[in-house]
Amino acid sequence: MSATLSIQADLVYATTPAGELRGDLYRPAGDGRFPLLIAVPGGAWRVCNRAKWRDWGEYLAGRGYALFAIDYRTATPQRTAFPEAPCDLLAAIRHARGNASTLSVDPDRIGLFGASAGAHLAALAALAPEHRAFGASKSLNGFGSIAAHVKVLVGAYGIYDLFRHWQDDLALNPPPDGNVVRNLLGCDPFDNQQRYVDASPLRQISYAANKVSALIAWGGDDEFVNPAQSEIFVRALQQARFNVRTHKAVGASHFWVNHALFDPLGHSARFAPVLAEFLDSFL
Repeated sequence: MSATLSIQADLVYATTPAGELRGDLYRPAGDGRFPLLIAVPGGAWRVCNRAKWRDWGEYLAGRGYALFAIDYRTATPQRTAFPEAPCDLLAAIRHARGNASTLSVDPDRIGLFGASAGAHLAALAALAPEHRAFGASKSLNGFGSIAAHVKVLVGAYGIYDLFRHWQDDLALNPPPDGNVVRNLLGCDPFDNQQRYVDASPLRQISYAANKVSALIAWGGDDEFVNPAQSEIFVRALQQARFNVRTHKAVGASHFWVNHALFDPLGHSARFAPVLAEFLDSFL
């Protein structure tokens, strides 16, 4: 372990009916009030592997930032994860803010960094922390009275319009194998359109939320999430007067954010200075 890096593994941040939820905190060594990014893994809402964020934890700690990579409840064809998964993320924000002095993080400088399905959850939490669907998040730890707002959102190849992704995913996962959005929500859009609206970050954009600064990244050749998801989301954020920056990884497919960060030819390595500059400016 680098002398400049402190890692606190398996920190319990919430207790749900399905059990405890944990995260790994990476931060600079020593005491401080370090700005914090909460990292939200992808995995089609079906798997969640927080260990994939270690490289980013080391990279950001070397630049004065903390990163808390978390678990959240996932979906199966038999068990939905909405609104549970975004509730888990909101509980993580409250836990970090409520324990800021113990964790050596700054409660006024918290942001979210998600990839793929994790970017979807991060965007929901950033744009609509007080949405009526997420009220249960306040009962998952002892910090329900603490605000869950954040300063920045970093989303990589996220899903922001669930109806559109449901349509796109029909080609990838045709019946009877299932559809990842149906697994998440437990229904098709023609069963319950409002559920798709509530779960779509694109539909939660508002002038009231535009104090959040956003960095939206995607791969130009993504085979699993249509790049239009990010492009349309960015356009709507701009129309709602958000401070939004973009990064298009030309030639990149899916998954590139969690590829080897220290490969100088990799897409994640090219994204790293873009992320650092964005955080230096807005977090």
